[in-house]
Amino acid sequence: MSKQEDFITAIVPYVASWKEFLGYGVVSAIVAQACLESAYGSSDKAKHNNYFGLKYKANRVSCYSEVFSAYSAEQKPDGTYITIKTDWYGFSDINNGVHGYYEFINIDRYKTARACSDPRSYLQALKDAGYATSINYVENCMAVVDKYNLTQYDGGKPMSPDSSLAKILINSPNTYGYRGKPTRVTIHHMGCYPSPGAIDQCQRFANPSRRASATYCIGNDGIIAQGLLESYAPQTSSSKTNDMKAVTIEVANASGAPNWTISEAALRSLLLLLADICKRNDIKALIWDPNKNNRKNGVNGANMTLHKDWASTTCPGAFLESIMGLIAVGTNNLLNQSAYTLNGYDYSPVFDPEYYANRYTDLRAAFGNNASALWDHFVSFGMSEFREASDEFDPVYYKAMYPDLVAAYGADNPMYYFHYVAFGKAEGRRGHA
Repeated sequence: MSKQEDFITAIVPYVASWKEFLGYGVVSAIVAQACLESAYGSSDKAKHNNYFGLKYKANRVSCYSEVFSAYSAEQKPDGTYITIKTDWYGFSDINNGVHGYYEFINIDRYKTARACSDPRSYLQALKDAGYATSINYVENCMAVVDKYNLTQYDGGKPMSPDSSLAKILINSPNTYGYRGKPTRVTIHHMGCYPSPGAIDQCQRFANPSRRASATYCIGNDGIIAQGLLESYAPQTSSSKTNDMKAVTIEVANASGAPNWTISEAALRSLLLLLADICKRNDIKALIWDPNKNNRKNGVNGANMTLHKDWASTTCPGAFLESIMGLIAVGTNNLLNQSAYTLNGYDYSPVFDPEYYANRYTDLRAAFGNNASALWDHFVSFGMSEFREASDEFDPVYYKAMYPDLVAAYGADNPMYYFHYVAFGKAEGRRGHA
C-alpha cells in the first residue's frame, strides 16, 4: 500500500468508532478531511496528532494534551493566501486526535452538518458554517473520497475490543488519557444489587457527566463488555496514580451487603479475562499481597490493587476481597496451560490419558494409547459419566467430601472437575482419599 493508503487504514477505525459512539458525522468525509488537513499524517501539526487543523479555542475541546503555536496558510475570498501564526490543539495519540475533532464540531454552528448523512452535504454544511477557508474545500475533499472509495467506510467498522472475550467496545470518553500497556489490575464490584448487565454498565460509564469509566464490565451472566481501550487510563479507582497503570474490571453482584457475592459465571469470565489481559500485555503472573502498602507500591512485584486502597470505600466487597489470592492462582494456572485445556482451564490435574485408558478396559479397547481420542472422550462423555481420569482426582470422593459443592452443583457432574481445577486445588481441598 502507499503511504496515503496506510494513513487511511490507520485512521478509519477511530473515525468510525467515534461516529458509532456519538451518532453524528460522515466517516468518508471526515477521513478525507484528515487526509488533506494533515497531508496524510505528515504535516507539522500531525506530529502533535492534530489531523484536522483544529485551532485552539478555550473550553471547546477537553481531550487535548497540549497547546502549541504554528504557522498556517489561509485562503481569502479573492483567492489569495495569507500566512497566520496561531495556537493549535495537540493530542496524545490518534484516538484523542479524532475525538478532539468530534468535540470541536459539537457546537450549534455545525448543527446542520451533524445532521447530514452523505459526504458532500456534510462537507458543504461545514464549509458554509465557516469550518474551512479554502474556496475549493468541498471539491478537494470529495476528490479524496472518490479516489480512495472512502464511502465504503460509511457504515463503518469501529475499533474492535482488545479482548476477543468482550462482546462490544463502548469506548467511554472518561479517561485520563493514553498510557500504553497496563502493568496491574484492579478488580471492582458494581456495588449494587440487582446489578446491571455488562453492556448497560459500560453505557452508563460512556456518559461524559459521570466522570467515571472502567476498562471492562462483567455481568452476572458472564458477558463481558469493554468500556475503554486498555491503552487508555480509566477513571475508576479514585486514584489517577493507580488508573494510569491498571486495567480496571467492574463485576456484577449476585447478592447485596454485606458480602456482595458474584456469580459462578461472572467468576469464570473474570479469570479468563484476566489471563487474556496478562498474555496480551506481557504480565507474566498476577501477584497478590494482603498488605495494602505493598500492593500500592508494587513491592515484590505485587500487581493487584483494590479500590479501597485509594479511597474510603468497601469496594470490591467482602467476597471478592477474600478470594483475591485464589483469583491470582486461578489466573496464573490459565497462563500455564497444558495440552488438556478446556474453556481456558488446565484439566491436567483431573485427566491423565494413560491412567484413564488403564482404568477402563472399554476405553483401552476403543482408543488404545491415543491421548487425543481419550481426551475427546473425557470431555464429551467421561466427566458426565463421573469417570476417574487421574490418580490425583476421584470425582466420587470429591463430591462426597464437600457438601457445599453438592449444594451448588447437584447432579451437574462436570462442574466438580471444573471446581477442582479452577479453585479446589488452590484452596487445599483433597481430590482423593
